[in-house]
Amino acid sequence: MTQLDLTDGLTRLLIQNEGEVIGRLRLSAAEAARVCNVTPRQLIYWTKKGIIKPSPHDEHDYDIYAMEKVIRIRQALDRGYSLEKAAQVVEQDMASQRSELDRLDSMTAEDLEGELRQRLEGLEGRVQQLRRTLPASLTLARLRRAVGALDSLEHSGTLHTTASNGDTAKAVAVRLSRAVDELETLLREVQPATT
Repeated sequence: MTQLDLTDGLTRLLIQNEGEVIGRLRLSAAEAARVCNVTPRQLIYWTKKGIIKPSPHDEHDYDIYAMEKVIRIRQALDRGYSLEKAAQVVEQDMASQRSELDRLDSMTAEDLEGELRQRLEGLEGRVQQLRRTLPASLTLARLRRAVGALDSLEHSGTLHTTASNGDTAKAVAVRLSRAVDELETLLREVQPATT
């Protein structure tokens, strides 16, 4: 048996026993804090406040679910929430997810497949919409860069020559800038109608 066969077999075993493996995974406060990118002191403080619950098997260990909550709270704190508000928002979000998982778990296989198919079709529609607007966005970005380049040439005094139709290069740059503004406005008006 090769190393690749052993790795493949172990991978299949872990996938089959994912719930058990995840349920058994527990880290000490120091290890969990390092994984969650918080200090052990923060983690212990949050535990004492009742925001985070240690593993039911050992009050000094933290399971994967507690670590997920710690990470989400840290992210909410980074967004400017107070600790209490971050904990409240995360708890509501996680409760909503648990409720959705319970709902999906209670569905028949056919109903679940139908719902997943419907979600997939919605995502595919969104991807198609993005594909349609992306070339226009890229074109607008190129036009914006061109306007910026013309503007810098104008400021350096290079755009004072007259074109064959009598327009100065500066006038062409101004007209191009207005056209780009109009295109962006039209694109913004059209996009919400297609969503």
